[in-house]
Amino acid sequence: MSLFLILAAVAGSLIAILPAFLIFLYIARFKGSMWISALLGGIFWFIALLARTPVLLVLEFWGLTIPPSFFAIYAAILIFLGALMAGLFEEGIKFGFLNKYPQFIKTLKHALCFGLGWGLCEALLIYVLTVLAYGFLYELIIMFVPLPPEPVLILNFILGAFERNVAILLHVSATIIVALAIWHRRYLFVAVAILAHFLFDFVPLILLQFVLYPLLPYMNAIIIVEGLLGVFAVLFVLLAYFLWKREGGPRELDTDAELT
Repeated sequence: MSLFLILAAVAGSLIAILPAFLIFLYIARFKGSMWISALLGGIFWFIALLARTPVLLVLEFWGLTIPPSFFAIYAAILIFLGALMAGLFEEGIKFGFLNKYPQFIKTLKHALCFGLGWGLCEALLIYVLTVLAYGFLYELIIMFVPLPPEPVLILNFILGAFERNVAILLHVSATIIVALAIWHRRYLFVAVAILAHFLFDFVPLILLQFVLYPLLPYMNAIIIVEGLLGVFAVLFVLLAYFLWKREGGPRELDTDAELT
């Protein structure tokens, strides 16, 4: 068991979730309604994951029947549909629930907490559990599943931690856009959130698979894609901020009740 690998796994896990969690604590403080909003964000991220999993499994099984000569086409279809379903299911389910129960985004701070809970749950279940398992059980897992050498795995931990922070920015931005759609009945904004989520998942992956992998060493390609994800996340934050400044918040914010 490598102590350095374990330390890298723990450090990566903290980098992945601690910034967003500290921001959440600063926003929510001891207000129970905001903790509930964050908890519901996490629960509905998991529901959205479960809802699209059967379709993803069908696509995976379909891939087993694809001749090698058609693998590139299959990979492009898989990336496209995976990104599309992520946008449709996550933002669609988010909108469906919050449109019926808008009290959980009754202020900007509640919407921020809902988005943070959504992103933190994804980071915990998708990244942290995996990374800690690899760190503490590397020698056992490698007996059954081929894993990269430890130095490559450690770099993947760090890049993955950066990606989780970027993904949380996306989820918070998308939640604000969906909240604006509900607050102001601008339902076209839901399509904007779906499109933003789709582009975030689709463009870097299609670029990685068909442009960067053939031209660059593996790690160089991954670093470029992580940088592109960071640029996308910043653009989506700016988009959400622009729409919020243009449309304004819900009525509670109009009285500055949540800003004092």
